[in-house]
Amino acid sequence: MSFDSLTYAVFLPCVCLVHWLCPARHRWILLLIASYIFYGSWNIRLSLLIFIVTGCTWLAGLAMEKAERPPVRRCLLGFTVLFCLCVLGYFKYFNLLGNTFAMLTGGSWQIREIILPAGISFYTFQAMSYVIDIYRRKTVAEKHFGYYALYISFFPQLVAGPIERAVDLIPQLRQDRKFHPEDAAAGLRLILSGFFRKLAVADLIAPFVDAVFRSQAPDGSAVMAAAVLFGLQIYCDFSGYSEIAAGSARLLGIRLMRNFDRPYCARNIREFWRRWHISLTVWFTDYVYIPLGGSRKGLLRQLLASSAVFALCGLWHGADWSFLVWGLLHACLMALYTVRRHFLKKALPEPVERFLTLAAVSFAWIFFRAGSMPHALSLLHRLFSVWHPAAGAQLLLSAPVRTVSPAVLLFLLAVLLPAVRRLPALTYGESTDTSDMAWAGILLAAAMALLIRMDSGVSNAFIYFQF
Repeated sequence: MSFDSLTYAVFLPCVCLVHWLCPARHRWILLLIASYIFYGSWNIRLSLLIFIVTGCTWLAGLAMEKAERPPVRRCLLGFTVLFCLCVLGYFKYFNLLGNTFAMLTGGSWQIREIILPAGISFYTFQAMSYVIDIYRRKTVAEKHFGYYALYISFFPQLVAGPIERAVDLIPQLRQDRKFHPEDAAAGLRLILSGFFRKLAVADLIAPFVDAVFRSQAPDGSAVMAAAVLFGLQIYCDFSGYSEIAAGSARLLGIRLMRNFDRPYCARNIREFWRRWHISLTVWFTDYVYIPLGGSRKGLLRQLLASSAVFALCGLWHGADWSFLVWGLLHACLMALYTVRRHFLKKALPEPVERFLTLAAVSFAWIFFRAGSMPHALSLLHRLFSVWHPAAGAQLLLSAPVRTVSPAVLLFLLAVLLPAVRRLPALTYGESTDTSDMAWAGILLAAAMALLIRMDSGVSNAFIYFQF
C-alpha cells in the first residue's frame, strides 16, 4: 500500500475516523493493527521479520536497564546491535558481499533471490537508536510491548522514515490526544504538498531521467541534464513522502520531525546535509561521527570520522559499490570544505558557493542513480566526451511524457493555486487558524483529483522504498 494509491486514500480516513472515536486507552491497539495491515499489504510474511526485530530489541532494552554492571550492559548492547546489523546485512548486502568475495578469489557466485523487506533500513536503525539511547541512559526502556511495537511500526513513517527517536515518539503515542481542527488543517496541507511534489513534479520528471539512464550511449549534455533533473526528482519524491507521512501523523495528533529544509539552497556541503534527510544525518552524527571523535580530536580525526560516516551512508542507501562511491564523493566534498574552512577564513561570494554546491551534489547523483559502477563509469565517459546538444535534446524529448488533462489543469489553476496562496507557509510546528479548515478540505480534494488522474497512468514507486 503506497501513499500515492487510491487504497491509501481510503485507508487513512478510515483509520483517522476510528482512531478519534476509539477510547484513548485503546488507540494503540488500533494503530498497531493498522500499521501491520499497512506493512503486510506488501508482503504479509515479512511482517514476521519486523515483529522479531521488535521483540528482540524490546527484551534487550528491558534487560539492559535492569543490568547494573557495565560489562553486562556493553555485551547486551553489542549483541543487539550486531543482531540488527545481521538482519539488515543478510537481506540487503548478502549478494553484494558474495559477489565481491567471488571476484577477489576468482570464483563465481550464484545470486540468491532474497526479497528486500520494505523499510528495513529505517526500522532497524530506529530499533538500534532505542537500545543505544538506553545504554547511554538518555531514555528509559518502554515496559509496554504494545507501545514499543507501535513505535517501531507506526505506519506513516515505517517504510521511508523519518527515523524517529523513542524519546520523541513514544510519549506522543502514550498521550491522551485530543482532536484539534488546526492539527487536521495542517495535516491536510502537508498531505497535499506531498502529493503535489510526488505526482505533479517527481513523477513527471521521471520519464526524462529514465530515458537518459536507460540509453546505451547518451550524449554528455543529456547526462548533465538528467543528473540535474534527477536531483529535483529525488528531492520532490522523498520530501513529498516525508510530508505525506508528517501530514498523516498530524491527522492522528502526532508530530513527526521535519526531514527536509530546502537543501538545494545550501551554501556548502555541510549545510546541505543539515537540510537533506535530516533524520539520517542526525542518526549518523549521534551514533557514528561523535563516538569516532567528531571535531573534538583534531582535524585529521575529524576528516576520518566524516569519511567513515559518508561511506556508511552510501552503503546504507544501496547494495552496490556505486552507492559507496557516491558516499565517498560527499566525503571528499566535506573534507575540502572542512580543510578550506580550517585554513582559509574568507568565503566565496554566496551565489558562487550555492552554485558550486548544487553542481557538486548534482554530479554525485550520477553514481546514485546509475545503480552500478560500470554504468556510472560509462555515463562519466559520455559526460566528459564531446557534446552534441541536439542529440541530447532529441533523447530527452523522446521520453514518454505523462500528460494531465486540460480539465485537471484548469481545476488546479482555479482552485488549488489561490488556496495555497491564502494559506500560511507550510511548517511542521505552526498551528493554523480554524478558518483554514475549509481551505484545507478544498486542497485535499484537489490532491485527490490529481491522485485519481495520475493513478490511471503508470505508477512510480517512491524512490526510497528500495532502501
